[in-house]
Amino acid sequence: MSTCQHCGIGNSPIRSLCTTCGSALPKPAAGMEADLSALWRIRFDLIEKAGGPTRPRFKQLSLGERFRLGFNLWALLLGPLYYLAKGMWRKAITMVVLTLSVVVLSGTLAPDGSLVFLENMLTTMISFWFFLNANVNYYRKVVLDDNGWW
Repeated sequence: MSTCQHCGIGNSPIRSLCTTCGSALPKPAAGMEADLSALWRIRFDLIEKAGGPTRPRFKQLSLGERFRLGFNLWALLLGPLYYLAKGMWRKAITMVVLTLSVVVLSGTLAPDGSLVFLENMLTTMISFWFFLNANVNYYRKVVLDDNGWW
């Protein structure tokens, strides 16, 4: 937590300006927050503008801000590999195990392939889960130091 020198309000360590008075905040200590690209800083600012990871003020954002906050194309295309690259290996492993379980279960219940549609639908839903949650999950990892489900 960075404390504003001007008004004394605590701010997220990734912010460069105070959310209350707009004054410049001290640079974060050398760590993950200091290594963020400008794109991730924008995404993290939008998450904070939306009220944090639970995003209670999401509907108050403009359409462009919602899009930038909510979608991550690399996470859609690469799924668990993207999560592994970002250091969110617990969630990546959990989703891979879930996907493989769906495939094995459908193959066991219907060896004739009659559940292929259901299998494809579920694996597509898991891909979209990565697409829609990657930004917030990375925020939780970097800012809140919350990196997993177990």
